[in-house]
Amino acid sequence: MSQLSQSTLPAVDHTAEVARLNDAARAGSLSTSRTVFTRALADILAGDADDPGARQLNLMLGQRAIRKLINETSIEPGNDPHGERDFGVVEFQGHKIFWKVDVYANDGTFLWGSETPWDAEQSFRIVTIMLASDW
Repeated sequence: MSQLSQSTLPAVDHTAEVARLNDAARAGSLSTSRTVFTRALADILAGDADDPGARQLNLMLGQRAIRKLINETSIEPGNDPHGERDFGVVEFQGHKIFWKVDVYANDGTFLWGSETPWDAEQSFRIVTIMLASDW
């Protein structure tokens, strides 16, 4: 009886695991993930108050509101062709907002995409939230 080589084994579909981890990262509940807001969006959220404390509070409240909106808005099928739930679009205070999930090897460098994006320990997710014009 011959052994099957690795190249002849059927591919395993990990889409559900990747989608679940992307959802957790987007919700802020995945320890191997971080969320970043682009500078342009952060400036809009902070507003133009003279008081730095007020700007910081506005920024934090705006970030919270956008994250809530993103997590409550269904992802359009056209934005999710692979079923991994890694990109979406929302409207917030008259601004079109994009969010995306990038998955890197969990080696601390963020230089390489993860070869095992379905493995939470071997991968690290960055959720980027931005103005559509930042794209």
